[in-house]
Amino acid sequence: MKKISIISLLSLVSLVGCSTTPEQCDPSNTNLGIMDKISCNYSGNYQTRIDQKKQILENEQRANQQFKEIYANIEKQKNDTTLSLKQKQAQQNKLKQDLMKLTNEIKEKAKDRDDLQKQLNDIQQQFKQVNQSNKSEIEKQVELEKLNIKLQKLQKALNI
Repeated sequence: MKKISIISLLSLVSLVGCSTTPEQCDPSNTNLGIMDKISCNYSGNYQTRIDQKKQILENEQRANQQFKEIYANIEKQKNDTTLSLKQKQAQQNKLKQDLMKLTNEIKEKAKDRDDLQKQLNDIQQQFKQVNQSNKSEIEKQVELEKLNIKLQKLQKALNI
């Protein structure tokens, strides 16, 4: 009789073990009965669930690492852009200084020539307008380059 009840119990446990899935074998599920818990333990469903959760965690860690790399690249590009902007501003400031120096030099040399003085005054007026405008730094730099070309022509006219 004991053998029959042990065999029946083992058959029941094996049948119950087949009836549970890894999704049902959630350790936080308090609604599972003792047989279900035994079934989850002996059928390997707890381990299967653990393996699935580990795989999900590894995937999320990989994704997190990729996001960190993307963020680092964005930060690097941002820093490079800031550096580039500072370099452009420094170039523009140097160009402004050079233009002012050249303007003063031409003004000194063209004291006696009214036609060159008029052109120089026009260039100075345009220079002020460029500096006071709301244009972008690149547009200002292009305008300053044009003024520089005009000043160089005046300089050639004066044979400086």
